[in-house]
Amino acid sequence: MTGFGRGRAQGEGFQVEVDLRTLNGRFLEVRVRGLSDFPLLLYRAEEKLRHAFFRGTVEATVRLTPSPQIGGKALNVELAKKYFADLRALRAAVCVEEKPGLSHLLALGVFQETRPDEEALWPAVEEALSQAIGAAQIERAREGEALRQVLLREKEALLGLLAKAEELAKKDQELATERLRARIKELGTVDEGRLCAEIALLLGRSDVREELDRLQAHARRLEELLFQDGAVGKELEFLAQEIGREAGTLAAKAYGPELAQLALEMRLAAERLREQARNVE
Repeated sequence: MTGFGRGRAQGEGFQVEVDLRTLNGRFLEVRVRGLSDFPLLLYRAEEKLRHAFFRGTVEATVRLTPSPQIGGKALNVELAKKYFADLRALRAAVCVEEKPGLSHLLALGVFQETRPDEEALWPAVEEALSQAIGAAQIERAREGEALRQVLLREKEALLGLLAKAEELAKKDQELATERLRARIKELGTVDEGRLCAEIALLLGRSDVREELDRLQAHARRLEELLFQDGAVGKELEFLAQEIGREAGTLAAKAYGPELAQLALEMRLAAERLREQARNVE
């Protein structure tokens, strides 16, 4: 499911902003930008997002803005002393007249970037992430409710098709028996025992009771999932796939054209369910 969230938090000497976007996807994929220089923060942020979401693409952009008083560079005095001593030794070794000075030390980088401690940064990053996750989940819940209504309509349509299939399955068995009796009558006298055996064989081949029972069980589980808390998208998708498979078997075993056509309609309903289930966490 899709969603967007934004979070802000103030730490000691810096501000954290997080923009979070979630997109539909069959599996969970987490991407965090803006923390490549902070491996500990990157790891913790990814883990927090993996615990908050179970499916889809999750993209977080983190911005760390230091306060002016702690930003910029700081002089490394000990490093400057070492560089200066090395420069003097080099001058003596190669007999250069130019004396080492401040410009040489600046060129060597005695002023270095100040890096905040990652442990100190984490509480504010975590707070901003939590705000963004909460806002995104509110949007996803709103979309999820709309998807539930769509899936409930598809479930009701499926139940209607199943009720018709129950009636048509009985008619199919009666039709198969009547046609076989009529055909045998055209051929002449046939042993009654042989006739009963042929009828039993034909009815066994066209018996769809097992498929109808499994479809009824799948429909009941579908309704349970639609009112179940937590991540149900993967099971919904699998269930829709199984409904389509059973409907295909029903179509193959149907004796009459009406039941075969109805089974194809059930396969289409299952495919619609599967497409929508891919958007559910």
